[in-house]
Amino acid sequence: MRHPAKASFPLILMLCLSLSLPAQRKKEYFTEDELDLIRDAQELPLRATAYFKLADRRLLFLGLKGKSDKELEQERKEKEKREKESAKAGNKAGAQKPPEDPMAYLDDFTRAELLRGYIQAIDEVMSNIDDAYGRKLEVRDPLENLEKYTSETLPMVAKSQPKNENERLAMDDAVAKAKEALSGVKEALSIVPKTEKKTKR
Repeated sequence: MRHPAKASFPLILMLCLSLSLPAQRKKEYFTEDELDLIRDAQELPLRATAYFKLADRRLLFLGLKGKSDKELEQERKEKEKREKESAKAGNKAGAQKPPEDPMAYLDDFTRAELLRGYIQAIDEVMSNIDDAYGRKLEVRDPLENLEKYTSETLPMVAKSQPKNENERLAMDDAVAKAKEALSGVKEALSIVPKTEKKTKR
């Protein structure tokens, strides 16, 4: 019987959540538009992915993470498309507005707040996984994705070069949160059974 192990799983993630600094929850580090994106992502895998994207935006904006090959290719295609449209427009090209930066809204946050947004994203994913597990929903894949995400981003956050005390504290908290998440996830993965992959016929 595996009941004792199942009972201990929520405690693992709740332990991580309880170690969060109280200051992190006093302020919201996502915009209303971002919160709408989260609300639209109803199922756990979609919601976790949405949080990872929001955290990634912050790391990109801070210069801690580079764009993926896929993102760079997409930007290249969009640039080519704009150039073709500009060439077709001829003299009217000067009237065209330059493309808007989809991450410009992050200018409204301080660097410390952006790091706290990263912390909040990881916190929320952990909380959502814990909630789904409590409702006996499938959590193995989101756990593996959280492990992968925190493993990849922890070294990036740790290399951050704070410019003031607030940034240093935020960086320390972000590193601590990523480490806590990794520790809790590794323990949880030893409890949650692997998802059986459906074989193609």
